[in-house]
Amino acid sequence: MAVLVPGFIGLAGVAPLMPAVSEWLRPVSWSEFGLGPPIYAILAATASGMIIGCVRWLVIDHIHHWTGLVQPAWDLSGLQDHLDAFNFVVEGTYRYYQFYANTVVAVLWAYLVNRLCEKSSFLGPGTDFGVLILCAILFAGSRDALAKYYTRSVALIGEVAGKDLEDITMTNGFDHGHKSAGSTKTEKAAKSQNKPEPQSSKPVQAEVKGTQPPK
Repeated sequence: MAVLVPGFIGLAGVAPLMPAVSEWLRPVSWSEFGLGPPIYAILAATASGMIIGCVRWLVIDHIHHWTGLVQPAWDLSGLQDHLDAFNFVVEGTYRYYQFYANTVVAVLWAYLVNRLCEKSSFLGPGTDFGVLILCAILFAGSRDALAKYYTRSVALIGEVAGKDLEDITMTNGFDHGHKSAGSTKTEKAAKSQNKPEPQSSKPVQAEVKGTQPPK
C-alpha cells in the first residue's frame, strides 16, 4: 500500500500526457477489453510508486534530516534476536511514513500536471489551497511516523556508540554507511591480538654456566 496507492495517484499525472495510461485507469467492462488494462495499470502503478519513493528519498527524507530529525546508527549485531519485533516496528511506523511521504510527492505531481494542462474547470484557487493543506497534513504525519520509527527501533536494537560514523542516507530506510557494533567488536578483537604481550616486571635471574649450586 505504501507504494501501490501513491503509484496510482502518480499515474493520474501521467494520464494527461499519455492517452494510453488514461485508458488503463478508465473503468471498463472485462468482457470487452479482457484483463489487459487492469494488469497494465497495476504494473504501471507499481513502477510509478517506486519512482515516487526515490523522489521522496531525495527530497522529503533529506528535508526531515536537515531540519533536526537525526537518523540513528543502528546496532545491527543483535538484529537477528529481535527480527520479528523489528519487522513489527517497521510495519507499524516506517510503512506509514512511506505512505504519507510518497503520497505528498504523488499528489503534488498529479495535481500540478492536471492544473497546468487545464483538464478540468473544477480546478482553481480553492483546490490549490485544499491540496496545500492536504500535503501539509501528510508531511506532518510523515515526520511523526519517521520520528517514532527511529525512536522505537533504537529502543529495540540499540545504537552504535561514537560520532565518527559516516552519514549516508539510503532509500530503503537503512544507513549502509554506519558500522554495526559487531564489526566494531571484531576490529577491537583484531587490534588486541596484534598487541605485544606485556613483559613481566620481575627480575629474571641469569643462569651462570659452569657454576654449581651450593651444597
